[in-house]
Amino acid sequence: MVYRRKQLRGQGRSKSGFTLLEMIVVLSIMITLSTMGFVAYQASSPPGAVNAARNTLHGLLRFARNQAIMQGSNAMLIINYDSTDEEKFLRYAGVIVEEEYNSTNWKAAHSGVYLPKGVYFVPQSSEDAETDGFGFDALWPLAGADPDVRSQYHCSNGVSTKAIGAIEYPVMSTVALDAATGEEQNWIGYQFGPDGRVKGVGFSVCSAAGGSQSNHLVVGLARYESGGGLLFENSEQAKGVMLRLNGVSYAVDDPDAL
Repeated sequence: MVYRRKQLRGQGRSKSGFTLLEMIVVLSIMITLSTMGFVAYQASSPPGAVNAARNTLHGLLRFARNQAIMQGSNAMLIINYDSTDEEKFLRYAGVIVEEEYNSTNWKAAHSGVYLPKGVYFVPQSSEDAETDGFGFDALWPLAGADPDVRSQYHCSNGVSTKAIGAIEYPVMSTVALDAATGEEQNWIGYQFGPDGRVKGVGFSVCSAAGGSQSNHLVVGLARYESGGGLLFENSEQAKGVMLRLNGVSYAVDDPDAL
């Protein structure tokens, strides 16, 4: 009788306990859920959202460079610059690849992606919100400041400070840059050649496409004002990506390093 009671007690303990496999499964689920929660927090809360946006554009830059090398052609990261579309303006990006080297016919290599809400690509253009659709608050470092916390993109060496043109995107078939298709919008471009090096972009505003220039891109927090126009603010939370002439890029967390 005593032996049977001990046996029953032992059976009760084995039923209420966890096997090693069960513990591993539970821990794996907990780790997965906590990771998903962290990613969701990072993508929705400043400064995590800024970091997520920077990483998104950095990934697209690398993807564009890889496409250029693999296809043996030109490839470009493009960022929307159509101020009439508030959903896409300065926060929608994609990658296009030239069908054949110097064929002037391009196709989408990426379906396009939106940056997290409240985070935008910081252009280098003028500070007139009425003209360009955006402006900067009084504390944002601009031209003449060290650093000038804005992106830098050149068509070629000293030819133009703008890399802006028109294209319909995304497209499944090939399309010419600056083609009047009725669906085109303005875009800012960062281009790579088939050797993976930074190259002048092929938009019509760029009178020479053969040069290269050191570039960087910056993302930061912004909001639409009641009177219209996007206002960039809190420059201390801006983050960027430096792009060397050879096409290699690296992330920058400190705005002062820009």
